[in-house]
Amino acid sequence: MLDLAVWWGALTLIGLATGPLAARLFPPSFADRVRWISPPMGLFCGGEVYRFTSPADLLRFRPFSLAAKVRFAVVTLFLQRYPRREAFEEITASRWLRRTAGREVYDRVWGPLLRAKFGRNAESISMAWVWSKMRLRGTSRTRGGNRESLGYIEGGFGVVAGRLADRILASGGAVHAPEPVRRISVMADERGNLFEVETARRRERFAAVVSTVAPPLLARLAPDLPEPYRARCAQFEHSAILCTMLLLRRSLSPIYWMNISDPTIPFGGLIEHTNFISPACYRDRRIVYVSHYVYPDEPIYRWDSRQVFEHYRPGLQRVQPAFDDDWIDRRLAFRDDYAQPIVDVGYHRRLLPLESPLPGLVVATMAQIYPEDRGTNYAVRIGERAAETLLTGALARARGS
Repeated sequence: MLDLAVWWGALTLIGLATGPLAARLFPPSFADRVRWISPPMGLFCGGEVYRFTSPADLLRFRPFSLAAKVRFAVVTLFLQRYPRREAFEEITASRWLRRTAGREVYDRVWGPLLRAKFGRNAESISMAWVWSKMRLRGTSRTRGGNRESLGYIEGGFGVVAGRLADRILASGGAVHAPEPVRRISVMADERGNLFEVETARRRERFAAVVSTVAPPLLARLAPDLPEPYRARCAQFEHSAILCTMLLLRRSLSPIYWMNISDPTIPFGGLIEHTNFISPACYRDRRIVYVSHYVYPDEPIYRWDSRQVFEHYRPGLQRVQPAFDDDWIDRRLAFRDDYAQPIVDVGYHRRLLPLESPLPGLVVATMAQIYPEDRGTNYAVRIGERAAETLLTGALARARGS
């Protein structure tokens, strides 16, 4: 009998999806917890907050001239309907958008969004990434195309993780959370490769491993990988994220997801979760996430949470002039070194396959969902593929031995 263990943290075995595996994990009643919501989206530009969801919102967007509004609408429709990403893979988004949408549209919307997401690498990002974002926006809209519809699992994604953990435990597996993996070593025996996984608390062997960590981290965790593959993993560049969560007594704005198009404001987005899910679920408090993509070598990434918030306060007051520290009930800070892969031109040629050079080691990460952006949809999809690769590969061979 094969052992199955899951580490929440550095390594995770994943297999949740909407396909056959999901049907085995979750009963049909689980779908009753999914809610489809069309929250207000917006943009802070020129000192004002604008809704930026529907064609009517575009008409009311004062920072654009009439010509810019027409070009923005035409380019958006084209990208949402054009079916082939290959046409965009060898050109940067900055060059294509400046040339096609125009400087006014680029300087007011696309340029600030690319800089907020990718910082110093904004000029090198592939247009295929932007094309994918626009295709997604088009397909996620409600009938009539006026609003974007987003799915939410009642109780949060922790409900899904808990259900998955329960099924693993019921099947005789184990879940170690949180227990980051320190090292993955190859231990060969008569059945082929066996992997020894080491954490701070234990050292155990397994027939196969699924790694979901960023490729550069995998290169350090698994020194037995062939050197050319480790070098390939190390070449993937990521930006980091500083995410400050504010628990407020008052609402910051009526917008759920607000992108920032203002070079004087250091952060790139404000996500007011309680404009998506009712504040009644959170004791009538408002939850706001301040999103700021940086790089690990930037000084701000080493600041403490108080310094970061002091840096953000003027920007928050520009968005909401009445904002005051008395609004804050609690403040939390989170950071991640490998938040966003840098999807530059030529990225598609560097993609890693799911199967690593070590039979039984499956690699499934956010760096492999190109051209799509990070998101639960794509984690689910690559999780399904990773599980299928595992079940038809190393585990199938082990069962047959």
